[in-house]
Amino acid sequence: MKKLMVIFASALIATSVFAQAANQPEIEAKEELKTPVSEEMASIQTAFQLADYGYKNGSASSLLCAAEILAQIPTQEMTTKASQDESGYKESASEKKQYTAEQLLEDGKKLAGKDKTLLAYAKTVEKLVKSSATRGAFGGPKYDYSYVYGNSKVSYYNVGFVAGRYAEVDVYSLDGCDLDLYIYDSNWNLIDKDTSYSTSAWCSFVPRWDGNFHIVVKNNSRYMSYFELYTN
Repeated sequence: MKKLMVIFASALIATSVFAQAANQPEIEAKEELKTPVSEEMASIQTAFQLADYGYKNGSASSLLCAAEILAQIPTQEMTTKASQDESGYKESASEKKQYTAEQLLEDGKKLAGKDKTLLAYAKTVEKLVKSSATRGAFGGPKYDYSYVYGNSKVSYYNVGFVAGRYAEVDVYSLDGCDLDLYIYDSNWNLIDKDTSYSTSAWCSFVPRWDGNFHIVVKNNSRYMSYFELYTN
């Protein structure tokens, strides 16, 4: 089933990978350590792209596949929460939503209607979702669900990362807004950034020592955006 799911997801959407170079004091500069996006983060990216496609095109199969992927990735809630810049625009152009396996499954079943094949697939996904809800979170990426006002930013202060371990940060707008991502060390030296014109952003680095870093999410759009942020 997992092999079929991967093939199915690949057929529906292609995952974009952005690998960026960094050369700051608190990161390792070895090129071989700047590896592509990890398997877990790539799976999350694929799930969110499938979810976007599913909602925009009314595709039950895309939503169900996204739910299946997320149900198989253990996650933990971040202890550090976003600090809001209150100067931005508070108007929202869309309803509040969150891409969880449970919500994607529910919406996928609605779109499936009476399609027997899709409903059978939904039952399989539902079993995975229920089992993931009862097993608890051990390891896996950490995440936070938050929002950022239009033409504004939010900051996550003092997020800890371990020396020598490949670190990743991913952010996804749930409203189609253009988000940028910045990583700073404890002295506010820029470590990495992703300022591409996109609803998602990804950064990576390798700390030379255990320490705290600051994560900044900037919203370049006019409207407030709900987002999900993941770190490994």
